Formats: sequence, C-alpha cells, structure tokens
Amino acid sequence: MRSIAVENDGNCPVFHPEFLEKALSLARDRVDRVRGKISTDWPRRSTKPDHEGVVRHPLWCDDSAVWFCLHCDGKITGAQIAQNLWHCPGCGAPPLDIFNTAFWCEDDGKSLSPVKMDGTKDNDKPDFRVVDDRPKLDLNAEKITLLIRSALLDDATNISEKLGALHAEITVDDDNGVWVSLEENLWPHDKEPVQALVVAAQLGLGVELEKMWSSIPFHWPGLGELTASTSEYTQMMLEAYAKYDSLPNGKT
Repeated sequence: MRSIAVENDGNCPVFHPEFLEKALSLARDRVDRVRGKISTDWPRRSTKPDHEGVVRHPLWCDDSAVWFCLHCDGKITGAQIAQNLWHCPGCGAPPLDIFNTAFWCEDDGKSLSPVKMDGTKDNDKPDFRVVDDRPKLDLNAEKITLLIRSALLDDATNISEKLGALHAEITVDDDNGVWVSLEENLWPHDKEPVQALVVAAQLGLGVELEKMWSSIPFHWPGLGELTASTSEYTQMMLEAYAKYDSLPNGKT
C-alpha cells in the first residue's frame, strides 16, 4: 500500500493501525474483484497454470511454463506470472513486455536468473513518500519577456507607443538581466517605461534601456500619437495612404 502526502509529519492517517487495516481490507477486496473481472476476459489458461506450470499469454496466446521480462531480464515461472496478473513480479512490467522466449539474449534466456520478487505485494507496511505539489514559478527568458512587454503596454498611452511596446526588442541574458530596445520613431525618447521598470524590480531583475532604429510597420508614426484607439488610427492611416494611391487591392 502506498500513501502520498505533502508533509512527512507523522500525522498521515495511514500510520494509524485501525485506518491502515481498513484501507488494506478495501484494497484486498478491490484486488479480488479486479482479478475476477480479468479472469472472465482472459482465457482460463492465462490465470490457471496446469499441473506442469504451463500458462497461456493473454495477448500472444503462447503457452509456456517459463516466461521472460524484457525490462529486468528476469526468468519467471508460469505460476508467478499468472498470480501477478501477467505483470512482472520483479519490476512490474505489463503483459506487453512478457514473452515466452528471451529473444533479445544470445542464448534465448538460458543464462538469465529467476526474477526476484520486490516484496511489496504482500507487505502491509505503508510505502510513505513525501510529494511537494505546490506550484513553482519558473522564470525563464520567455516568461520574463512576456511580463516586460505587457508592462510596456501598460506604459503606452497612445497607438504609437503601443506599437513601440509590441515592436520592442527584449533580451534576457544568462544572469536574468534584461535589455529593452525601443524604436526611436515609436517611443518618445524622453519617456521612461515606468511600469516595465517596476515589474523588473519585482522580479529582481536589472534593466538596460536603449533606443534603436529599425523598419517600422507603417509610415507616419506621428499619426499614432493622436489617438489611443486602434480603429481610429487604422482609419487615419488608410486615409493617409489613399492620398498616395498606395492602398492594397485598389481600396479607396
């Protein structure tokens, strides 16, 4: 029986004898019912060895008194494998990995030793394992970049600055230092990205700011300084392009 808890403080109910006995009783009953269900689905020869210990594989339909586990190179008797519902009694490998010949060995498994039982099948002592399943924050470069860019959008007050936030180049180095390059034509040279700096400080990161010149997505970046509405900016941009007869697909 296995118990999992987040703290190994000795208060887990599985350490109480009455609870443990009740849990084991329920588990044994469940095992018997599962075994009964499997027995009706599998051939009888798969769960009942004959007088020579021969059993039939429930999937391959091969008959043998000796079986081999592909994972642990174990030699298993027919009685063992039938009793353990065609799972390796040593490593727990499923029926798909159990074969009547060790075809992966040069001597077909003659040199393999009998499988060693792991001893857990009939062990009533709980196998206690501490598991910490609390969510953990993994601040990789991709996530840091996402947060910094979102903060830049918080700093933006018009469409030009929003485009600048989206167009910014953000680099995170091996020491989690952050370099933010803002397009000169989209982000005001004297405007400090306050929210981006706040977020970086919250994450314990240093920030280096710099300006860059690059190909901007649209002409006349100053149009974006006149509105905070994307639809309004789009209309102004279309009208500006229309004056130069440069709309795509002949639109006016």
